[in-house]
Amino acid sequence: MIGKTADPAAEVADRLWRVYAPYRRGRSTAGDLDAMLAILVLAAYAGAEGRPEVNFVNRWRRALAEAAVGFSPLADLRAALQEAVRRPGFPLPWSSVLELGDGSDDAAWMTAFVAALDETPGLGGTAVADVCELLLQRHAVEGALPGGEFYTPRGIADLLVDLADPGPGDRIMDPACGPGSVLAAAARHLAERGVLDDNSFEAYAVDRDNVGPATLNLALHGVSMPQVEPADPAALLRSRGRVDRVLSNPPFNQRIEGWGHERFIAPPESSGSFAWLQLAWSQLKEGGTAAVVMPARAAWAGGAEARIRREMVARGAVLAVVALPAHLFAGTNIAVHVWVLGRGHRSRSAYQSDSVILIDARGTGSRSSERPRVLSGEDVDRIADRFRLWLGGSEEVDEPGFSRSVSYAELIENAGNLDPRTYVGTESGLGGTADLSGMLADFERRSRETSERGVELAQIAGAQDQLARDGVGYRSLLLKDVVSGGSTASGRPVRLLAGPSGSLVRAQDYVEIGGIPVVMPKDISNIGFIVDGIKYISEQHAERLDRFRLSRGDVVVARRGDLGRCAVVSEEQQGWVCGTGCFVIVPPVTVDSHYLAAFLRSPEAKEWLDAHATGSLALQTISLDVLGMLPVALPDLDTQRSIGEAMSSLDAHERLLLDQLAAMRDIRSKALSSFLRE
Repeated sequence: MIGKTADPAAEVADRLWRVYAPYRRGRSTAGDLDAMLAILVLAAYAGAEGRPEVNFVNRWRRALAEAAVGFSPLADLRAALQEAVRRPGFPLPWSSVLELGDGSDDAAWMTAFVAALDETPGLGGTAVADVCELLLQRHAVEGALPGGEFYTPRGIADLLVDLADPGPGDRIMDPACGPGSVLAAAARHLAERGVLDDNSFEAYAVDRDNVGPATLNLALHGVSMPQVEPADPAALLRSRGRVDRVLSNPPFNQRIEGWGHERFIAPPESSGSFAWLQLAWSQLKEGGTAAVVMPARAAWAGGAEARIRREMVARGAVLAVVALPAHLFAGTNIAVHVWVLGRGHRSRSAYQSDSVILIDARGTGSRSSERPRVLSGEDVDRIADRFRLWLGGSEEVDEPGFSRSVSYAELIENAGNLDPRTYVGTESGLGGTADLSGMLADFERRSRETSERGVELAQIAGAQDQLARDGVGYRSLLLKDVVSGGSTASGRPVRLLAGPSGSLVRAQDYVEIGGIPVVMPKDISNIGFIVDGIKYISEQHAERLDRFRLSRGDVVVARRGDLGRCAVVSEEQQGWVCGTGCFVIVPPVTVDSHYLAAFLRSPEAKEWLDAHATGSLALQTISLDVLGMLPVALPDLDTQRSIGEAMSSLDAHERLLLDQLAAMRDIRSKALSSFLRE
């Protein structure tokens, strides 16, 4: 939730969302975001370019007046847009992104939306662009954005831009643009320097539903006639070395079709993550720079990925890797890295011809009762300044606990490991005092985070109390009927599936280094997945088990042991494999994954499963047929989301408390060693 603030854009965005939110229930919201942003484009243009005697301005003002007294403004909004498009200076041609719904379901929310927008006269172009970003953020938090690509928060987008540092005349690309937030940050960066009109922008949306939001977002950020197209990575692979800067937050494990026909700086058996990295690198001109968000695992995974990293380092393609904290993205706690790539010797200074700078920025960012964690301008400046010092050959680039310039030789010796945690240690003073101080500082940070989470939980508890007092209506359906047909938002079929038999994943199939994780019952807890001790199979083997691979939103259920144990797949587990001894539930769009997992863990569900289990008391087990007969209480989707979000917050708080307990035990152990050391 966006709280009260002195920022006028935040106040406007909060007001607009509050009047819109009640109209989400019981109707299709597809196209709502496009319509919101189209109205903002019209508002910004009318405020900047319009004169009272111009017809489209009169139409716009009449729409405002109609909305203020509760009449539908749709007809005048459409007419105003059609006339504005014909005027010089309007940032978009007429296209489907400027269409304003079908008129029946949309009139009510648009009336409230336009009336609320009219309460802020004279909102300037920059402020309207900020309102756009805040509405995108709210859609992301509420799970209302198109799938396939994550919304990139402003702090991360600004960091990508500051690291790549686009300049006048640069050609800038995002091959997986989502709703356009990263390129919008690049537009802000260039506009502040007065050179925006000299640059060109190329945007490609992996999810076609993002073409509209990205186009409108860029227009609101001053990009005239932005060109956003559905992504065709295979076509990009055939056209290389075209752009000066690549900025992207791609879908990490989404494979690129046609990749096997091309070869760049690594063999074609690369993972989805490395395919996107190498796609970004392939598009750069000589001297070009790319800044790309990657899962943390890409920096240290073994097997084929380690070979790819070694080759990338040996070719001088990697300039920097920045480790960022968890909880930066809405809906997931995944921790990410930013990779900075360069093409050719002109992308780096002569001072740094054989090294990479690694920055451990996991301690940056702040969290209040609102989620997710936010990178401040100061955090972004600190990271980017360290990178610039390294590029300039400064001897002060190394900062204990934060950054270090690491030679190619050391990286290659460590199997191409690029995880900043491996190389960036705390300063070790006499008797290890500095190390202990650092641990205590980290514990204090964890304590603050736990306290902040407690405030959020108090707010959630209040909302859930109100929900309980109001009463929750629900249908009772068998689980097999819940997943009896239809598809997910991404088009995957809904299903209830048992993991592969033991003959498909044998003991000798597991690999020691790298590979794809296989989830077994021991790897599932009621607060998430347990990675310590998880086993791996090769990428080639995982491809043969494609039907058992996990996607975001799947629910993995243990079929033996403590029944009812389950976890929801996040972006971090995308592409993992469901192992023997587990079930996978792929719920339809009408069922919230976190609610379903919470229900499966409930005492009522566990009691039912225990009563229908077979085996001994020490090792109970259930069959797929039995799980399918489980009665599920299913309220409406908004109520499911409310309950699911509350339970997810409780799970996250429990993880924080467990981490804090482990940190305290570690401090106690280290403290004794520190005191006894001579």
